[in-house]
Amino acid sequence: MRDLDSLSREEAIKYLKFLSGLAVAVDGLWFMTAEKASGYDKALQMDVDVWTGYAKVVVKRIRRSFEIKSTGLEALKEIIRHDPMWWSMGDLKIVEDSPGRLAFEVIDCPSLLAMEKMGREQLTCEPVEGAYLEALAKAVGPGIKVEALKLPPRKSPDEVCCRWAFYVEG
Repeated sequence: MRDLDSLSREEAIKYLKFLSGLAVAVDGLWFMTAEKASGYDKALQMDVDVWTGYAKVVVKRIRRSFEIKSTGLEALKEIIRHDPMWWSMGDLKIVEDSPGRLAFEVIDCPSLLAMEKMGREQLTCEPVEGAYLEALAKAVGPGIKVEALKLPPRKSPDEVCCRWAFYVEG
């Protein structure tokens, strides 16, 4: 068993990113196994269901563990920063790009890179990530909406992987 208390700050960060990457890898392997057994459409629906359920769990646990009392977009920004599923991403940006609207940009996505390397034509990014982000937003506050601004496929690996907007309706 690893003694987490003895890790340096750098080792702890490296370890957390490693664990997050493993979780993303398990998700990809699970999807490919489900796809092989049940076909793309059924596997995709199961993946959406899993990520929608995970969003509710992660929001509740992050709020409790990190005592997040804020609401609305401020709470959403804090929860995304604490969500371990994003820690393996190389670079993320969450900025308030206009009053009452957050832009969330994924610069480096290991899942997209893996799908590109495999030559997959059917990408799971939009349906799964979209459903996850919508469920995450709804779990934080029912008035928060999500809009896809840029989605794969990309023309070049130098392009941003995806960009989303969160805003409060009304």
